[in-house]
Amino acid sequence: MALKHLSALSTGLTGKTNVFIPNINDYKTNSFQQVVVFVPGIAATIERRPNDVLAITRLDLSDEYKSIARGSEQKPGVYSVTKDGSGIIVRYRNNHRITAKENRDVVISNTNYESPLKAAREAVKKSNELFGSSAALRCDFDLFYSPLGSKLKGMRNYNAVAVSKTYGFAGLLADAMEQSKNKKGVVWASERGGSVVLTQALTTLVAKNISFKDEKHIVKMCWATSDPRPAFQAATQMGMLADKNLLRSNSHIKAALSATIGNAQRAADKNDPYNWDDYSRELANGTMATNTVIGIGALAGGVATGSPLLATIGTITGSVGALQFAYNSLKERMSRG
Repeated sequence: MALKHLSALSTGLTGKTNVFIPNINDYKTNSFQQVVVFVPGIAATIERRPNDVLAITRLDLSDEYKSIARGSEQKPGVYSVTKDGSGIIVRYRNNHRITAKENRDVVISNTNYESPLKAAREAVKKSNELFGSSAALRCDFDLFYSPLGSKLKGMRNYNAVAVSKTYGFAGLLADAMEQSKNKKGVVWASERGGSVVLTQALTTLVAKNISFKDEKHIVKMCWATSDPRPAFQAATQMGMLADKNLLRSNSHIKAALSATIGNAQRAADKNDPYNWDDYSRELANGTMATNTVIGIGALAGGVATGSPLLATIGTITGSVGALQFAYNSLKERMSRG
């Protein structure tokens, strides 16, 4: 698999999203250029020679793949999870692909679990939020396991593309996703820090011009630790469906502002399943009242211009109007108990 990715370098470095330039100044000034390319399991040092030939000068096992040496219980990749009496069975899938079924549910787990079994147990506990009550009752899904050994949280991990220590895992996930594009209705749902791995995999597939058009694959994030907007953009570009709550999956203030803007844009897009009714419902139940306060500048700038929802509640002009509307929404919600 790693060799397949390295072979893709024969077309050059342009357009590759897994290329890291250690020293940009040297790269710009020297004809003898050096970069590091991250592929599944390997960090490859590549030199561009004066004749434009790319030469591999060094291969290093990626840090995250050192977990393989700890034993088969911590292999990164795809596992099937099924119910067994009062417990569960977790099996590693040697073909690195998800189960060949229509409408398959796949969890991209958080990165801190010590074993696939612990990751699967947590996914079972949260399956209702991840996939809904019916899926929770079935307890039959696939799990993508990334044994990083630590959580990916905080602002240093907010931009998923910059988190290089999960590139190897993302490459494996991207391959599994690409191999599943002939199956309809697959749901890709990340749990917490798994949002970083899922976002990287999606952006990798976009760079390869992969299409999921008409396959109705769904991208979902629960309690995301990274910015969900790049995942949304990549998913929709490939013809995948974004879960209605995707842009609100991260509670950080930056994500809240992005959701305020992004959900208005989604509602205005006739091809998006998210519509003005959804937007209205979120405002009515207070879900986006706080986001409205955060997004005052965006609303005042006219992002939601043309919204039939805003036409029904009256014109909101300037930051004072937006603040008043958000305050009233919160006040009304609190008075209802």
